[in-house]
Amino acid sequence: MATSMAEHHAVRLAHAEAHAALHGLALTPLRRQVYAAIVASDRPIGAYELLDALEPQRGRVPPTTIYRALDFLLAHGFVHRIESKNAFFACCEVGVPHRSQFLMCDGCGATVEIPGGDLAQQLSHSAPAHGFEVHRQVVELSGLCARCARATRPAGAPL
Repeated sequence: MATSMAEHHAVRLAHAEAHAALHGLALTPLRRQVYAAIVASDRPIGAYELLDALEPQRGRVPPTTIYRALDFLLAHGFVHRIESKNAFFACCEVGVPHRSQFLMCDGCGATVEIPGGDLAQQLSHSAPAHGFEVHRQVVELSGLCARCARATRPAGAPL
C-alpha cells in the first residue's frame, strides 16, 4: 500500500526528530518548521521562499533567523545546500554520513538526491593527480525529468 505524501513527510520529520534527540541536538520549533518546509518541497527552496512559507505560522521572521536555522540544519546533515540555486534540499539519509549527487529538472524544478560514494571517491582521487586540493565536493546534474521530457517531446518522436 502506497503512503501519502503527508505520511512520507511525517516519517521524515519523525526520523529527524529521533536523530536530533539521540545526538542531543536542539531541534527548536523554528528549526523544525524550517526543516518541515524543506521536506515538503520536491525542489530546492531558497531562504526567502522559506520566509514566505513560514509567515502564516510565525508572522514575519527576520532573514537572519532563517539563515541561523539553515546553518544548524546544514551543519548536522538534515539538509543539503544546492550550490547552483543557492537553495536547500532535505537530505534523504539524515544521520548517515554519505556523499550525494543531485538530479535537477530544468522544467519543473523537481530534484532527486542520489547517495553514492563511488563517483565522489573517483573525483576525490583524481583531483590530487592534477595538483588540486579538494575542500568541498558538490555534484549537480541538470536536465529534464521523465515527465518534463515526455511533455516536451513531439508526438510520435522516439524515446
